[in-house]
Amino acid sequence: MAMALTVGQFLNSHNVDFSLTRHKHTDTSFSSAISAHVPTSQVAKAVLLKDTNGEFLMAVVPSNRRVMIDKISRMTGKQFFLVGEHELTSIFQDCEPGAIPSIGQPYQVDMLVDDMLFEQDELFIESGDHENLIHVDAKQFHKIMRDIPHRNISGYRMMFSDGHEGRHWEWE
Repeated sequence: MAMALTVGQFLNSHNVDFSLTRHKHTDTSFSSAISAHVPTSQVAKAVLLKDTNGEFLMAVVPSNRRVMIDKISRMTGKQFFLVGEHELTSIFQDCEPGAIPSIGQPYQVDMLVDDMLFEQDELFIESGDHENLIHVDAKQFHKIMRDIPHRNISGYRMMFSDGHEGRHWEWE
């Protein structure tokens, strides 16, 4: 699988110019960036949240940052929690488990994007599998995210003294 069908149809219907960047099989957006030899700050990572009313929100941040769920909850006035793996599969049915594209529109999922992503010249988005990234320039990224709100919603990732990334309370 090179890209989720739903994502490809969305990009084509919105006349988005993109290419695919292949990399070895990885389990996280951060690892995908390393494998593809692209800056981790240019890979958009999706973290799916759900509020107490059952409404979903996709928080999109650079792969080298973490989502500040408490800040999003304060900003929106809703209490958000991470979505469980089993729910991800039911929403992103044409994606490999754990490979969530950071494009919520074709899945009817509301989004909030980190401001840092709008500062990049080019971006890479998970494609729905574990071996490809969608590569777009800043203009195309802005086209994709045209009506999507963006705020400062990310913080620094934890790193251990041996250089390995710490896993906090978020799905990668």
